[in-house]
Amino acid sequence: MNSNPLPVYSPHSRLTEQAQKLLEILKGTRMEWMNRKDIARAIGKRRLTPYDIALLELLHDKGLVEIKSRKNGTPIGYEWVYHARTDVEVADSKK
Repeated sequence: MNSNPLPVYSPHSRLTEQAQKLLEILKGTRMEWMNRKDIARAIGKRRLTPYDIALLELLHDKGLVEIKSRKNGTPIGYEWVYHARTDVEVADSKK
């Protein structure tokens, strides 16, 4: 039996490069809340991919991003908006 304990990583320490990029965009914006179209434009895309949306949900699960729905004039009547939490620090994923 191995007596060496398994390393314990911060839940924020293992972000992919794309997740880190999305988080940096949300932290660097002057907008309080960004919708998916705003985020897509900021990373040079017309729209977010399902992978991008899954990463935003992962960031939310890790407590780094807040997500809420906001009313708008579209047929479904709402849109998802995202905000980076400022009270949480992220460990460098390249360490």
